[in-house]
Order: sequence, then structure tokens, then C-alpha cells
Amino acid sequence: MGKIGFITVRYGLDVTGGAEFHCRMLAERIAGQYDVEVLTTTVKDYTTFIPEVKEGTYELNGVKIRRFDNNPFNRTYYEQLQKKSKKASKIRRLIYRLSLSNIIFPIFPIWNYQKDVEYKLMKNYGFYSDNLLNYLKEHKDEYDALIFITYENALTQLGDFIAPEKTILIPTAHLESMLFRSINSHLFTKVGFIAFNTDTERKMCQKIFQHKLAPNDVVSVGVDITSASKEEIEKVKDHFPKQYLLFCGRIVEGKLNNFLDYFLAFKNKYNTDLKLVLTGDLFMPKVEHPDIIYTGFVTESEKTALIMNSFAVVNPSIYESLSLIALEALSLGKMVIANKKCNVMIEHEAKSNGALICYKSENNLHKILLELIENPSLMEEKGRAGIKYVSENYQWDVIIDKLLAVIEKFKLKRL
Repeated sequence: MGKIGFITVRYGLDVTGGAEFHCRMLAERIAGQYDVEVLTTTVKDYTTFIPEVKEGTYELNGVKIRRFDNNPFNRTYYEQLQKKSKKASKIRRLIYRLSLSNIIFPIFPIWNYQKDVEYKLMKNYGFYSDNLLNYLKEHKDEYDALIFITYENALTQLGDFIAPEKTILIPTAHLESMLFRSINSHLFTKVGFIAFNTDTERKMCQKIFQHKLAPNDVVSVGVDITSASKEEIEKVKDHFPKQYLLFCGRIVEGKLNNFLDYFLAFKNKYNTDLKLVLTGDLFMPKVEHPDIIYTGFVTESEKTALIMNSFAVVNPSIYESLSLIALEALSLGKMVIANKKCNVMIEHEAKSNGALICYKSENNLHKILLELIENPSLMEEKGRAGIKYVSENYQWDVIIDKLLAVIEKFKLKRL
């Protein structure tokens, strides 16, 4: 049996976040066919970076977890480095915005401008761990493949060159300034393989990194639904409103954008019973309002019960590479309302036959909500379309076969 290492900044049942859940689903699925280890930090809170568990070896659902302390985090110094390191990404993003990518990036695919200060920034990032990376250097030969989750974190940026020939990058990339850093022209072109989540993500990276982009394919991820018990379903029905929108994930301004304001404006304008339920850890000031309900952290089964009883699930984020919560909701026959500023959501909208619907403005969101409230039969029809979309495009057996085929190729190259 071969050995695979997953590298991610956070890991565990009590960690909220799509990328972290993505990692856990893959690790647990592959654990039956490979000896799987996850190398991660002792941090849970990505705003404080304070270690909350002890260094050491743990096990969860058949997966060995090696936890390492992160280096002390100096926020003031990190922010100083952030300011110093922005020029390269601004230049590269301007080239992209001016539609000059296909002219300039093929000629200059690899950028070194500000590379040193960008790597210095990574070494001072809150999740950076010398202990983890040193362990990886010492034990790299034990692994048949190293799978790094998300491109932008310090462990990926500084760990991918330890054994690039057997490194798989799952970037979960979206159009943001960090993607245009010079160091990414090295990361995305030198790893062994890149596993994208969607066609949209892949095409975006092809445009930025051009012919130097490492071997790649759309691998994506399947959908795991944890069943809710009868008691949990009844509890939701008894303790939550009859009609509510559901948001799941980190409650932070970057994920919600203006959705709270849009929703409250809708409530002020129209007389409806619709409420908004927010699940997950709170990382922004709490908005006190009788139509907004905060649950805090919920288990996977509790989340399932909340989705099943919801009017619709919302994802207002403009930075998504896939959106697992959207796929989970669609698989349970619930419509998803998403932000039209997110290209991945536009792809889901087109391919799901409108089971996921995107709003482009506050007024447009209000119009969508009114139409759905007044047309329950339409929601049932779109719910069936969502189930069909997920079942046809996100099957675990296909996804795991793609990933294992890449790992086997790595092994053959070393023979």
C-alpha cells in the first residue's frame, strides 16, 4: 500500500470552511486504498493564529493527522510586508484586466519581480510552520504523492518545491489579487499536477499562466451528505421559522458581501415571513435583528437538517472555486441563490438549468425572492433539476479514479 500526504492549514470535524472540508472528504475516501496522512497546524482560528491543540499525532476516521505548531505571528510586521509586496500583483492583474494576458504572459510566463519579498511575506504568515515543513523535507521520500490544498497559503507556497515531481496542487483559485503574485508563476508551473474544481477555474488559470501551466485537469470533488436523524429534523421544525434562507460557513464580510443589507432592505420593503439563518463561526460584528438568526457552529447532520427545512440556501461570496455548500443544497433538492459577480456560480447556474440562480443587484435579488415565494411549483421543478445536476457531474467514483490515476503516474515515473 502506498502513502499519500495531504497538506492543509486546518483540519478536523470542528473546522468550518469549504477547502478544509474538501481535504477531509478526499483524505477519508482515499484512506481505504492508500496509507493517508494529513499534515496540518495546531490552529483553528484563522484571525488570531493562536495554537488551540497540542502538537502530535492523532487519528480521525481512518486518517492519521500530524499536527505542528505554527511560528509566532507578528501582525504588524506581516501587514508591513503586505504593503511592500503589492506592486507585482497589481501589474500582473492590470495586464489581465486590460485583456493583454494572451500577448504578454506567453512572452513572460515566469515573473521574479518582488518574488523575494512575497516569499518573505509567506514566511511571516499566520499559518507558516517551520516544524511542518522541516518534517516534510525529512520524510518526503516516504510519500508517493503530496497533495496541497489551496494555493495562497504559506504551507503550499513554500512546501510545493520540496518534492514538486510528486506534488498535486488543488488550488481552489478564484479571481483575486493574490492570484497575480509573482510566486504563483512559479507554483502553478512547476508542480507535478494541478487538480482544478471547475472549467471556469481552469480557463482562468490557463489565461494567466499560459503554456507554462503544469499538467492539469478538472478533477473537482464529490458530494457527501451526512444524514440527519428524525430528532434533528423535528428539532429544526420546532425551533426554526417555517420559511428561512440559510447561509453556511464562516460568517465574515468577505463571504456575505452586502447580503445582510440587501436582505434587511427586502424585509423593510415587503411583508413576508422570510427569515435569514446564519450558521458557522462569527468573524464580523453581529447584526441584531429579529429576522436574522445566528446558530453558531453546527454539526454536519444538523446542517443537513437545516438545509432540508430551508426555503433556499444562499452563497453571496464572489470568491469561489466550487462551493461545496451549493452542491450539497442542490443534491438535497434545494435551490441556491448566489452572487452573479462570481464566475463559478454563473457556470453552475447555466449547467444546473437554473437550480442555482444568480442575482446581479439588490433589486434583482428582491425580484428573485418574490418570484420564488410566489411560485412554490417552480422551486420544486428547479429542486429536481439540482438533484440531476449533482448526480450527473459530481460522482465520487469518477473523481477518485482521476486522482488515483495521477498518483499512479507519479509512481511509474520514479521506477
